[in-house]
Amino acid sequence: MAKKSNLYLDINPYKIIETGFHEDRAKVSESIFSLGNEYCGVRGFFEEGYSKDTLVGSYFNGIYEYALEDTPNAYRGIVKRTHFTINSTNYFKCQIVIDGNRLDLAKSEFANFTRELDLLSGEYTRSFNWLVNGKKIKLSFKRLLNMVSCHEAIQEISFEADQACELDISFSLDGNAIQWGKDCYFKRDSEFKMDNCYGLAISTLSTKQKVVSLMDINLSDGECSFADKETKVSYHLSLSANKQTTIRRSVINLVDKDGSINKLDMVKQASLELDGLLEKGYYGVLAENKAFFKAVYDNSDIEIDGDDKNQQGIRYCIFQLAQTYHGYAKDNNIGAKGLTGEAYSGHCFWDSETYCLPYYLFSNEEASKNLLMFRYNTLEEAKARAHDLDCEGACYPIATRNGKEGCNLWQHASLQFQPSTGVVYAIYHYMNLYNDHEFFQNYGLEMVVEVCKFLLSRGDYNQDHSSFSFYNVMGPDEFQMMVNHNVYTNYMAKKSFDYLLKIISDKQYDVDKVLKKCGFSNAHLEKMIDASNKMVILYDEATKLFEQHAGFFDLPHIDIDKIPTSDFPLYSHWSYDRIYRNDMIKQPDVLMFMFLFNQDFSLEQKKANYEYYEPRCIHESSLSPSIHSIFASEIGKMDQAYKFFEFATRLDLDDYNCNTSEGIHTTSIAAAWMNIVYGFGGLRSDKEELVLNPVMIDKWNYYSFKIKYHGSIIKVKVSKPGLTISVSSPVNLKIYGKDYLINDELHLELN
Repeated sequence: MAKKSNLYLDINPYKIIETGFHEDRAKVSESIFSLGNEYCGVRGFFEEGYSKDTLVGSYFNGIYEYALEDTPNAYRGIVKRTHFTINSTNYFKCQIVIDGNRLDLAKSEFANFTRELDLLSGEYTRSFNWLVNGKKIKLSFKRLLNMVSCHEAIQEISFEADQACELDISFSLDGNAIQWGKDCYFKRDSEFKMDNCYGLAISTLSTKQKVVSLMDINLSDGECSFADKETKVSYHLSLSANKQTTIRRSVINLVDKDGSINKLDMVKQASLELDGLLEKGYYGVLAENKAFFKAVYDNSDIEIDGDDKNQQGIRYCIFQLAQTYHGYAKDNNIGAKGLTGEAYSGHCFWDSETYCLPYYLFSNEEASKNLLMFRYNTLEEAKARAHDLDCEGACYPIATRNGKEGCNLWQHASLQFQPSTGVVYAIYHYMNLYNDHEFFQNYGLEMVVEVCKFLLSRGDYNQDHSSFSFYNVMGPDEFQMMVNHNVYTNYMAKKSFDYLLKIISDKQYDVDKVLKKCGFSNAHLEKMIDASNKMVILYDEATKLFEQHAGFFDLPHIDIDKIPTSDFPLYSHWSYDRIYRNDMIKQPDVLMFMFLFNQDFSLEQKKANYEYYEPRCIHESSLSPSIHSIFASEIGKMDQAYKFFEFATRLDLDDYNCNTSEGIHTTSIAAAWMNIVYGFGGLRSDKEELVLNPVMIDKWNYYSFKIKYHGSIIKVKVSKPGLTISVSSPVNLKIYGKDYLINDELHLELN
């Protein structure tokens, strides 16, 4: 693997620490030190401003806009106008001037810089000594987003000077949010002052969504001014020598996603909530956050003893998963960058169902159900998308924020069907664990039927009708396009058909009612049975290899280890068509469906396909390393399993892909969790019985993980002496092929 670590952060099991300002990593740090609470997210930018390269990012989940112009030559089936999550009000902005000198770390002289992100509380702190006119002023910045009362944000700035000096400071609610450094998608509605509070209301240009922000500064007699899309209040203070002065800003942010709430009602509600925030104060919010994260770790912590670097990495992953999504709202989903940057436009992809959902299935049942409900609530948009592609049923978008297709690259939006089959798989996976019959009858079954209708209409027979397949598609490996018989697409479609056929056959649900609602006829049923039986699955019994698509084995070979590191990311350094004309793989394709339905395949099949496809995979997708680590662990290649695990777990902290500056890889972070639990822990959940086959890592003294299953919190601890499984209530598990009913604690030797 040609990629390498760019380690610059201190190693600590419960904190992310940057000692000394790494100017060349400034935007990387902005991503890594991002805060979020699912409702909103804010990058770790310098609130006082920074005149060198920076991305001042503040995002609200569900606040989005459409591009100003249509895609050129947008023919039928190609998205005419894309949409994206937009940069919104900067509610942490301030300006600091000492004795007439404005603070700007791009220009100001400073020393002893450090910043920290506390993974036990979500508190972000930054401090340094500002050297100005022979004086030394120690500055400390602290900020929090409330994980429980998600409208609340709070900030403290402290000053301590070694000599008396004059401070001019202003606090802004800045609505001049620029997207991609180019356009502002907000219009100013009003700025206002209420008692000692200051507010700003803005709305989006075309989606008619509103953002209302109200702030209080714990100082009196501020001079308030209203500029274009900005509310600013300024203060002058005389700082005494060697005496600390702390200023606090408390903020309430409210959003109206569908434009149905009166702005004055939003302002009144914000005022009431601000009173509550002022009463609890900074340390009240801090206490609520500590309790929130304690509950997170109580349910899903991972411990690694003997590897501080990766202990920090995996705990950062769990922390960011909680920040990004915890089931706060049923109309939220998980963007590929979470709420930490503008890459991928804030869109969610098929990763939500295949990579992210497992974490929530085993830690937060309500959140996992909400992820599925997002797909049900956008089913009509998926049906409209299928119609755009001249098909029946529902085609879920490859990239979306609002349920509509947001990708205007036809080769992805029109050729990739992983989101649709991923939704069916997610429903199947959820039902395996929870048997939520009410959900399936009222929501899940309808989605399965509509996706199967789409797959039936998008697939086709060959000329003599002896086989059924998908033509001109793109599988998970996005380095191969317009291919036939992609085995991932075909296999997942067949499993979708077979799942629906089993549901119809079992007669456990009122299937006829749903089939009638969906217009699913006997002709559909007969074709689905035939298509499943005749589905093309390219497999060689002699070699045990699945061919990724027709002709893949004939493609020119490229030695990926000879690609220089300076060529990454490849999309930025290679011509587009050069990427497509060899057997280099972007991310697992064959191995991906073998992971999702792991227990369908023998160990011999897994080993053969891993050994063939792994040397061809460049891991240009952040989703890739974990899947390879899981397979390497299962087939006994522990050195490779560990190498891929480290890559996945510290992908952002060490900027392996040289693009963390654009935002963290949220869905890859979920894959890193799977790397421990499904990889080293050997968890398998693709059948009705939960399976565990843990293995030990020689470099570690022990590791442990926690999952919630059937109401029980299960802790699995793996060490060289053996395996210990403790449960909070009785649970059935299959461990190393043997069934156990565990009432309290079980001790076993490692297999």
